[in-house]
Amino acid sequence: MKDKIKEILSDRKMTADLIAKDNLKQAFLLHGFRELYVREKDIIIQRARLNAEMDAISTTAETEKLTLELQENYSKQDEILKTANLTRKDLIPQYTCSVCGDTGFINSISCDCVNKIASKLNLERLNLKHLKTFKDCDYSIFENVLIPKFYKKMQIWANSERKKKSVFLQGDVGTGKTFLLECMASEFMEQNKYVIFTTAFKMNNDFLKYHTIFNEAKMSYLNKYHECEILIIDDLGSEPILRNVTKEYLYLIINQRMIENKTTLISTNLELSDIRDRYGERIFSRLVNKQQNILFKFENEDLRKRRL
Repeated sequence: MKDKIKEILSDRKMTADLIAKDNLKQAFLLHGFRELYVREKDIIIQRARLNAEMDAISTTAETEKLTLELQENYSKQDEILKTANLTRKDLIPQYTCSVCGDTGFINSISCDCVNKIASKLNLERLNLKHLKTFKDCDYSIFENVLIPKFYKKMQIWANSERKKKSVFLQGDVGTGKTFLLECMASEFMEQNKYVIFTTAFKMNNDFLKYHTIFNEAKMSYLNKYHECEILIIDDLGSEPILRNVTKEYLYLIINQRMIENKTTLISTNLELSDIRDRYGERIFSRLVNKQQNILFKFENEDLRKRRL
């Protein structure tokens, strides 16, 4: 994952640099532009030197004179660049992330754009490149009026200081749980949160790999579920129960995230009694803990049948 993120950032930066460099080469071919460009740099250097001098009165006068010349210089540059359908902005690298300049770091601290890339890469693994958003919601399709109200509550919750960190959604197939989870994922990604959206089946496969593989990649199968800011698990109960794997690692993930006060959203088609029977009391008690989790049951007819 880290290598892929570095590769994406490197490609973005290289592309932006090359485009700006090519545009500048094209601009230098325009009559009179090179001289203006060189003079612009000279003015900026002179003005910086003057601002560093002690004589405030003479410095101010000279600075104002240079500032006026620089403005005139820019106007002339703009007129010349227009002839080639260029602007001065085109001569500067237009990085995807203007904060870190597509380096991924700000003063040795990871930039928020890294989380955004990581989230998108995880979505691509599930072929979820285009998530639903709250703007896509058509609340008229719900027979149960409580569901639209809950959707709106969850949108507010995603954008607030969350006292209850986790959400547990229960309901039959096709009642709107996955749609809501996608909307929530979109909302968190807009905030540059590191989001992992997965299915219980896919996560269970990662648990199995972690349990059976012994190489340098082993930790990557489990660590991502600990490290992400937002973990979304869809369709809990669809995965097979693997001995010494499924329950053990699911509990480890859920419990550790609860201890670290990290947000986890889970959906299931199972009844609560089935959850207890299938996963045991330890996992059940953490999923339905009303003091720490928001619980909601989707009681609605299958929306997919209504669209047919």
